[in-house]
Amino acid sequence: MIRRRPLLELLFPPACASCRTLLDRSDILSGRALCPSCQREWESEKLETCPSCAKPVTACRCITEDMEKCKCEALCKLVYYIHGKREPLQNRLIYSIKQERRRRTVEFLASELAESARDLLSEQGIATQDAVLTYIPRATAARLQYGTDQARELARALSRELSIPMLPLLERRPGMSRPQKHLNSEERLKNAKKTYRVRDFDGCRRKTVLLVDDIVTSGATVAICARLLRRAGAYHVFALAVAADELQSERGR
Repeated sequence: MIRRRPLLELLFPPACASCRTLLDRSDILSGRALCPSCQREWESEKLETCPSCAKPVTACRCITEDMEKCKCEALCKLVYYIHGKREPLQNRLIYSIKQERRRRTVEFLASELAESARDLLSEQGIATQDAVLTYIPRATAARLQYGTDQARELARALSRELSIPMLPLLERRPGMSRPQKHLNSEERLKNAKKTYRVRDFDGCRRKTVLLVDDIVTSGATVAICARLLRRAGAYHVFALAVAADELQSERGR
């Protein structure tokens, strides 16, 4: 369910979240964030198959070894992020919500991700009233630089889509983090252990926690956050992300 602002958007037409072409009236009224051409490309990317489970990426639940050890039980994602490039459509969408406050794009991605979340809960036999949403908080410097925390905005939009409460269960320890993208896999795990902590133990106790982020690369941050939530009393932890690094398709179970 994408929230619509038809009058405002008809007066000031939004652009495609990927190619920046102005959307036409039918796109605006339907709540789309992509032009027809980019929408077709997006649907094609969602059909990529996982080499581990042979399922389309949207149906894949594969996790890394570190995530399994930390009792994160599944990772739902929509597409594979292509490492080291900015040109692919899915990469442009990720960068757009990281670097700009693009509400329409966030709502579009959340509506897409909500379908996978519903399927996952159904597969596990978990009722929505037994679940909560949370997110992996962004570094303060990046949040101040770009004026947004994309994982928090995704979690908020998902909360509206799924009618599941969103709680800020995690926080970053002041002054402890280093940028993960410059670290190898082992260093990422060590860095994540120092960076995050639980801020709301009551909120996750005896709950299924849906842990939201925009992109999962090595899986180290998700793994450590899942461990923290499980130790705080969560029954289950499942990760939700717009994209997983394409290398994850080779590292999954």
